Amino acid sequence: MTEDIESTPHSGGLVWSNIKYSVPIKRSLFSRFTTASSSTDPTEKALLSGLSGSIAPGEMLAIMGPSGAGKSPLLDVLSTRKPLTSGTLTSTFSTDIKTISSYVEQSDSLLGVLTVRETIFYSATLSLPPSTPSAFINARTDLIIRDLGLTSVAHQRIGTALQRGISGGQKRRVSIGCSLVTLPRVLFLDEPTSGLDTFTAFEVVSAIRGLARRNGMAVLATIHSPSWEIFRQFDRVLLLGRGRVVYEGRVEGVVGWFGGLGYGCGEHANPADFMVGLVNDDFVDKKEEEGEGRVVKRGDTNGFADAWARHVATRATADTVPINSSDKKSSNDSESHTCTPTPQPLESSTSIQHLERPPTPNPTTSLTILYSQTLTLTRRNILNYTRNLLAYFIRFGMYLGMGILLATIWIHLPLLSTHLNDRLSVHFFSVAFLGFMSVAGIPAFLEERAVLLRESSNRLYTPLAFTLAQTISTLPLLFLCSAVFSLVAYWVIGLHPGAAHFGRFLAYLYLGVVAAEFQALLVAAAMPVFVAALAVCAFLNGFWMCVQGYFIRNLPQFWRSWAHWIDYETYAFDLLVRNDLSGLVFGCEGSVEGGDCTCAFASSLVGMGVCKVKGEDVLGALGLDGFSTGLYVGLLVVIAVVYRVAFWGVLRWQLR
Repeated sequence: MTEDIESTPHSGGLVWSNIKYSVPIKRSLFSRFTTASSSTDPTEKALLSGLSGSIAPGEMLAIMGPSGAGKSPLLDVLSTRKPLTSGTLTSTFSTDIKTISSYVEQSDSLLGVLTVRETIFYSATLSLPPSTPSAFINARTDLIIRDLGLTSVAHQRIGTALQRGISGGQKRRVSIGCSLVTLPRVLFLDEPTSGLDTFTAFEVVSAIRGLARRNGMAVLATIHSPSWEIFRQFDRVLLLGRGRVVYEGRVEGVVGWFGGLGYGCGEHANPADFMVGLVNDDFVDKKEEEGEGRVVKRGDTNGFADAWARHVATRATADTVPINSSDKKSSNDSESHTCTPTPQPLESSTSIQHLERPPTPNPTTSLTILYSQTLTLTRRNILNYTRNLLAYFIRFGMYLGMGILLATIWIHLPLLSTHLNDRLSVHFFSVAFLGFMSVAGIPAFLEERAVLLRESSNRLYTPLAFTLAQTISTLPLLFLCSAVFSLVAYWVIGLHPGAAHFGRFLAYLYLGVVAAEFQALLVAAAMPVFVAALAVCAFLNGFWMCVQGYFIRNLPQFWRSWAHWIDYETYAFDLLVRNDLSGLVFGCEGSVEGGDCTCAFASSLVGMGVCKVKGEDVLGALGLDGFSTGLYVGLLVVIAVVYRVAFWGVLRWQLR
């Protein structure tokens, strides 16, 4: 176990005042034409209406309320993931909130083929300074795994659609563990107990509570229907209703406050469920009359919020509304209600609170950090790709199958001019089909993108590091895919003999595959829905086939003037054809002596008494004899680079 080292608690806290947050009301295109708009129609919907509060280091604040109360928007605003419409958010920490906080989202975005330990280890490596010793990272990883109850599944994979993995509750704990590796000063948790059974949820919350106490970490968590044992692990609760504060204070004061409004909590009821039920207006009987002594009608969210606002205005310093945590008593000493039999204080069996902070990092430059992030992500990507059946194993089978298909269709093509169109078709379909098959990489990327959104929002790395790492780890695997296809098809079909020609064929085809892959990833980044990305890629590849010049030899000038020259298939096809035909001579039908020599293309050899056609004559007839091989290779590289830069730009814009 990591040695118990004392750490100095942080001073200060997080304070928000009169926070408002609204989102624009979007009208459908149909309604814009069918319904007349008025200047008095609202253009925005308020999700948060003048919320104020604070949290001190070492405190745990539960943010609760019925569905649509504004819990997640408040968490997003406080974590600066979403901008304030108005109000102020201040912190006495020395840096901005994003740099000293971590956010655990409601959904678990994890790489399915990594093990639990690998997932937390790589998160720690990316989170901690580059100079952090590996022994420290390993110790931190092992301690978090143990204290979150994940030891039994530490070496089990997370799980994918094709490979069974850990349970949903265990995934939730892995997500929390990934955010605890840095001991953030502020921890935001969106439904941390969802998918967990009661005992496991209690152990997780208890571990977080111990960590918060030990290291002065402020914890803000949205939580739904916690048990009383879990609920009382929190110091204070912020109850919301339709974006307004209904109650903000000590957990033990909940029953007393609502009791003063005429609502008593049953002896065996859970105070958490009790208070949320009072402000939930979804299933309230509209005919219900106000009970005797009740100030507010059940389900009247605005009524409860108004009552609380009046209370704050008249008794801003009352004990029921503590703003400074130094005034509060321990939650386990509460005597303010008898709603449920008060259990004895439960001690957490975990020891995560003994985590020590990493050694003081050495000064690092931005370039050093980028290098470290890129290297770590590259290692993780290679591990991911080599295990992911959908990412590359199935793709290897696809490329192998396509190579076998083309090889058996055009097996042992003879050197005859009547088969020249067959040779051209081989090169065309090699480029076009392998380009279409690039969409097979979209599902794996969408999984990576979900992880990117989670990790980059916590500032683990930048979109540039992600793009560089993905490029480095993708290129070798794409080369293997191209090699599998080429080795099967090239020699069986009988293309230009010689190792040098085969090497050039593989290189040119590889560049085309890379360009197609980067195009597909760009589309998926811009449209992160598989069906939509698939449709757009299908359209683009069909479009490139049409303007490439093989199907339609007499391409209209409008399309040839621009679309033809930005098509990666144009350059890949032209390079493959030149590499194959240059230096070959193809026999023609008939003979010169008999006067019936017929070649598929005009031949310069017929005039010399030879009934054959040179490959150079064919290239001239196709208009492929006047370009520079180096220029076309360079243009293919430029197209691929442009796709990568655009890919990086899209990710950067989405994560701004």
